[in-house]
Amino acid sequence: MNQSLYLRLAIMFVRLDLKREENQWRKNHRRVRYVGQPLSDHLMRDIGFEKDGFSIGHTVAPQYKAQREVVRMRRRLRLNATT
Repeated sequence: MNQSLYLRLAIMFVRLDLKREENQWRKNHRRVRYVGQPLSDHLMRDIGFEKDGFSIGHTVAPQYKAQREVVRMRRRLRLNATT
């Protein structure tokens, strides 16, 4: 009984750690959108936004996004408890 309790606690802590890591990654890579009065394209670029209102330079290349998704799927498969 004690072993299964410890195993459940370990799985819970690992899941919480992965969730914290995912939230931290999302916070760092979130794109900011400008919503306000319409400005010229030059002014938007001066304050760091593109024409569509999203911030400049916060995009992630598709290859890295796919690589990260594969790592996340592998983690999920490894976390499946067999007990």
